[in-house]
Amino acid sequence: MDQTDASHNLTSAGTVGATSGGSSSLELGKVKKVLSVKMEKPEIHYTSVVPLGKGSFGEVHSAHDSLLGRSVAIKSLKERFRDEEEIVDRFLKEARGTAQLEHPNIIPVHEMGVTDEFGIYFTMKKVQGDNLKEILDQLDAKVSLYQKKYPLSVLLDIFLSVCNAVAFAHSKGVIHRDLKPANIMIGEYGEVLVLDWGLVKQLDMEDGSLGNVQLRMDEFDASDTMVGSVSGTPNYMSPEQADGRIDEVDFLSDIYSLGSILHHILTLRPAFEKTQLRRLLTNVKSGNFDSPRKRRPDLKIPRELEAISQKAMSLHQVSRYRSVEKMAKDIRNYIGHREVSAYKAPRHVRFWKACKRNPVKASVVAAILLVFGATYGAQRAMEYGSFKNRLKNAQAVRAEVDEKLQKAMRQYDLLQELREQTLSKEKTQEEIDAAFEFEKQTDDVETRYSVAMALYSGVPERYRLNAEVRGGLYDIIQNSIDFALYRGRYNLAEQWVAEIERSGVSLHPEALQYLEKVNVQMMGVGRLKITVAENVLEVIVFPYKEYKDLPRFKMDDAIARSKSFPLEIPNIGKGSYLVWVTRLDGTFLPVPVNISHGEERELVLELPRTVPEGMVFVPAGPFIYGGVESLFSRRQTRELPAFFIKKYEVTVGEYLEFWKSLSGSDLQEKYASRIQYAVAERKFHEVWDDDGQLVDSRLSLDFPVVGIPLAAAHAFCEWKSEKLGVTIRLPTADEWEKAARGVDGRRYVWGNSYDAQRNLTLTKNNAVGKEKYPLWAPPGSFPTDASVYNVFDMAGNVREMTSTPFPDSDAFFHVKGGSASTPADFLSCARVSDTPVIPTDIGFRYVQEVPAE
Repeated sequence: MDQTDASHNLTSAGTVGATSGGSSSLELGKVKKVLSVKMEKPEIHYTSVVPLGKGSFGEVHSAHDSLLGRSVAIKSLKERFRDEEEIVDRFLKEARGTAQLEHPNIIPVHEMGVTDEFGIYFTMKKVQGDNLKEILDQLDAKVSLYQKKYPLSVLLDIFLSVCNAVAFAHSKGVIHRDLKPANIMIGEYGEVLVLDWGLVKQLDMEDGSLGNVQLRMDEFDASDTMVGSVSGTPNYMSPEQADGRIDEVDFLSDIYSLGSILHHILTLRPAFEKTQLRRLLTNVKSGNFDSPRKRRPDLKIPRELEAISQKAMSLHQVSRYRSVEKMAKDIRNYIGHREVSAYKAPRHVRFWKACKRNPVKASVVAAILLVFGATYGAQRAMEYGSFKNRLKNAQAVRAEVDEKLQKAMRQYDLLQELREQTLSKEKTQEEIDAAFEFEKQTDDVETRYSVAMALYSGVPERYRLNAEVRGGLYDIIQNSIDFALYRGRYNLAEQWVAEIERSGVSLHPEALQYLEKVNVQMMGVGRLKITVAENVLEVIVFPYKEYKDLPRFKMDDAIARSKSFPLEIPNIGKGSYLVWVTRLDGTFLPVPVNISHGEERELVLELPRTVPEGMVFVPAGPFIYGGVESLFSRRQTRELPAFFIKKYEVTVGEYLEFWKSLSGSDLQEKYASRIQYAVAERKFHEVWDDDGQLVDSRLSLDFPVVGIPLAAAHAFCEWKSEKLGVTIRLPTADEWEKAARGVDGRRYVWGNSYDAQRNLTLTKNNAVGKEKYPLWAPPGSFPTDASVYNVFDMAGNVREMTSTPFPDSDAFFHVKGGSASTPADFLSCARVSDTPVIPTDIGFRYVQEVPAE
């Protein structure tokens, strides 16, 4: 994604005739005159101008600078703000203030001027990539591409680059005041740039009147407005900013925001959840937020990093880091396995950090002796130093931790049971407490096993081939591996296997056989058996792979093909597959299947004899539902019976056939379609007249029908049922989601990736698609917007009604998918909305139950 968020915050730090952070002393007209000295249509050297994004006050365009032959980003004010002096003044401050901060991690400004097209503008380096918020959102959604590209180590490197930029600004006496993940761009080649110095303040200058343009409202409704002295983005601003204490805002306020960004990196979520604005500000002012490890016990957040974030986010400024450099030093110390000032680690943790820093054998042995002495008495070990005594201590620790391991496994079973019982997205307090207890027990087990292993490894060299020593080491590692596999921590199991290789311990044949089985388990190899009921000629099994960022299959990738059944695939890797079924009549049906880690799965192909015209068959079976982007449901596996679903949305032409069949003008009036064409409109327009003829040339019988009430969709389904002699109804939210995302829990209809620059589906952000289809498109116009079952337009075009009500409410029903009027965040299959967006954008499709045969 390009610099779309660069336009969200358009006030800034330097003005014409003033230094960074000062107040403009020129009147608006004079400013324009100064900038227009060379006003000879300067916009002519900017070509290929296309919009990149919009914010509250401004907008950003991509353009080609024909004079210098480079791509640039042009930032300007929206037309309605170009004559508002206060907004223009802060816009000029941003341009000049940013230009004066020349640093590799601060976005460079190229030029400032005035044109008829843009008004007052400035140009910046155009950065191709994602902002940090988008990256963290993708990581929170467990998008594999991002998980591989952005592990914690890379995120910490990005954070250190941000610290470098902020430290440089502080050295110039400048504070940012609006640091947040959305203002941090990560380029395609790893470059890190801090954007939007729109609230920058020079500490040796008066801040002036903040007016009513300060509060960053990106995450709130327009009605949530507060004016006055509050400035910044609520989720990341310091308590003194939230409280409007302008005189107290200084370098330490930026340090608080950096701590909040680090909290978001560690938990993949902001420290303060989105809520009503005044309540959020109250939470910020009182420091009312959960620590990272309490917030996300599932992520195993390092205690040192949690302590660094907590220290930076201290409610009182005096308790925070005294400089960005000191905070960055703690981050570097953590990366280098050194102690951090914010956290005093237990002695055994410091021991292992010392081992990592000093892998030389003599240093490791010395460190082991230190731990041995600290835990069991150095004096005794030094006095006797005998093999038997060391062995005795090692066995005592191991026996103790074996009991702790059994307790931890029982706690894990309890936690899993609680998770399975609770399907709602919100965790119960019982589940939170169980997860915290399990984490504590797991930490204890891993720590004590590490101590026991150090004791075994620390026996005199001539005893290291002793059977009890070898057996003790083997048992520790086997138990640790089994525990990691038991709770699905396959990477941790792999680390233990590597530990065996590093230990140099000779293993007996039984141990070698065990490790072979472990390697198979870590690979996640499963088994798939396909059986058929009848009516199947042949099946071909394809793995879903990424082709040009979209999951697809290719004929030459087939891993199995058979006309005889059952078909068994004994060693199939975990992942998503498509079983392509050829029926006896020559027709084809796609049947997706997802193999989880090490799963043994039997797929029974029970297919209908015929698929109704215009419908698509969705087989019975499990599928992954919900997730982080769902309002109500956590990621879980659900089962559904087979059903048919309409391949495309119901069109105006199809609906008119029903409408004309209605007897009585009252029903026709009630079920007529009424729409709005533009945001500013207050009037609803009739789509057709009393004779069922379209009344506007912008409309088409091929468009999906919108602007009808939910009752009308139900009435259409009843009419269709009577007409066909089968049960026709609206889909449930579960059925809609399975038809959209298949069985593997993918984020979007087409996979787990979304590229805003590609013409994937009709949404508000698709400039190319919107130019061709401003309101709606004929169903099937975007071939990419097709699910694995070949159900079209479930991501974009129009949002769709379902029959599932909101929890504890009969007034609101789940509306699924995105539309030409919604932004990209509606594209997720798990996303649920409830109210129309103008222009009218909600249509429907229907399902048909599969008859018993």
